Amino acid sequence: MKTIQDYMNDPRILNDPLMKKALEPVKQIHAIRLKLQDETAGMTVAEEAEYHRKKTEKLFADFDLPSPQYVDLSGQGKVKPRPTMVSIGHS
Repeated sequence: MKTIQDYMNDPRILNDPLMKKALEPVKQIHAIRLKLQDETAGMTVAEEAEYHRKKTEKLFADFDLPSPQYVDLSGQGKVKPRPTMVSIGHS
């Protein structure tokens, strides 16, 4: 598996004119995003969710923290927007 440093040397970063001018932390964030995109390319939504869940559980285990608790909001329907309040000024 490619590391973040491998992605820092990726042509998608090295040949990007804006990345040449960017600060190092911006380049690192871009490298992390490229890595994540490559690792999850072609996954279904369910597969990607499981991928992230496993990575999160490993991270918690590495820091000896209890496993995260998840909330299942499926089937809850759509969030209904509140009506917009219009303020009418006094003349």
